[in-house]
Amino acid sequence: MGRIVHYLMVTSFVVLAMISTNSPSCQACFGPWCKRPPVPCFAATNEDYCTSDICPHVCEVNHVVSNRAYCKKPGRRDPVPIWLCCCPSPR
Repeated sequence: MGRIVHYLMVTSFVVLAMISTNSPSCQACFGPWCKRPPVPCFAATNEDYCTSDICPHVCEVNHVVSNRAYCKKPGRRDPVPIWLCCCPSPR
């Protein structure tokens, strides 16, 4: 019985390892090595506020194609509070 459980555990780990090294579209992430690259963000045209209408144009100006652009609020700990337009890759 113990051998069967051990065999199943090893087999499931090998399958997970094989999936995690597969293409990103069907990747099972576990561990720190499969973090996605950061989304490129750029300063909004007006540093005091940001709208969803402005961000796609900011992405275009910076030569990034994105149909899911969004505003990122400045964090409390940011030395200079600037609104950012983030441009994730299109789906």
